[in-house]
Amino acid sequence: MRILVHESITGGGLGSSAIAPSLLAEGRMMLEALLADLLRLPEHELLLLVDRERVGPIPPHPRLRVRDIGGDYHDAFRKAVDDVDSALLIAPETGGVLGGLTAFVESRGKLVLGSSSGAVECAGDKMRTHRALRARRIPTPETYQIGRSDDLAPRARHLGYPVVVKPLDGVGCQTVLIARRETELRPVFLSAVRETGQDTHLMQHYIHGVHASVSVMTDGVRSLPLTLNRQEIRGRNRLSYHGGRVPLDHPLSSLAFRRAEQVVTAISGLKGYVGLDMVLTERDAVLIEVNPRLTTSYVGIRRILGQNLGAMIIGAAMGNLPDPGTIEVVGTATFSTRLRASADGGGLRWSA
Repeated sequence: MRILVHESITGGGLGSSAIAPSLLAEGRMMLEALLADLLRLPEHELLLLVDRERVGPIPPHPRLRVRDIGGDYHDAFRKAVDDVDSALLIAPETGGVLGGLTAFVESRGKLVLGSSSGAVECAGDKMRTHRALRARRIPTPETYQIGRSDDLAPRARHLGYPVVVKPLDGVGCQTVLIARRETELRPVFLSAVRETGQDTHLMQHYIHGVHASVSVMTDGVRSLPLTLNRQEIRGRNRLSYHGGRVPLDHPLSSLAFRRAEQVVTAISGLKGYVGLDMVLTERDAVLIEVNPRLTTSYVGIRRILGQNLGAMIIGAAMGNLPDPGTIEVVGTATFSTRLRASADGGGLRWSA
């Protein structure tokens, strides 16, 4: 196939907007890892859409075409989609970005090597995700949707402190704030409004435990959990993501995998690689967010898995999942967004 590989942050999707170094680092890490895997598959040709100012030099490869977005991102994306058979998209759900790109690929009759636009829209709206999980009795934090005119204190007291305030469609740990007492609640909410420009947010009970994620491959019906991953999330009043370690050896790993399989049945259209954020308590695996796309855990998983993850994504999108007995995890791997952010002055390193 001719495959468009598009990571929106390095591909110009945010235009000239300022980008947090950690987000740019995550985007570059995922793009480099994905390209390294896909370029090992001789049957495919790749088209990479990039903003040269974000990525710098790119090593040449006979099966890789690189196209700069030029002055019009949307026009460049449309033309790129028309020139390929399929597209593998990495983009934030914020503002409907990933959902819009996915819907355009679908409208052109091209194969999406990932989740459908409907699944992306559901997973991108954290309140819809909450309802979908609750409908299937999948453990997830009790959640309220809150706005400027709401009386926040009674809801927070019902949830129990500490509470988390975060955007409806945020990505990662962007503007994930914590109020630990009632006097902090309104200032935390107003800080979130200022940072996001949105009047409506979510308030959730903060779940204590081990921050983790499950990386799962799915063909839209069947699912194959690959690894349980440790997430390095820090902060007392503001959470931040620093990377992780794969795999995570935990007594609840089997339960976490079962939860992953349940999520695939709860949200129709999830396909390819999906990342599920959760907190492992003493007794349960509590779902926090559903990421219908590549996550940074991919960077570590590909180092310890005995199969090409890029090939698995393509296979899953076409309805083929590997036999679970063939999945072999060897060793451990750590990855840090902070370390990668400090090296972002250079070009892509997919050939390494």
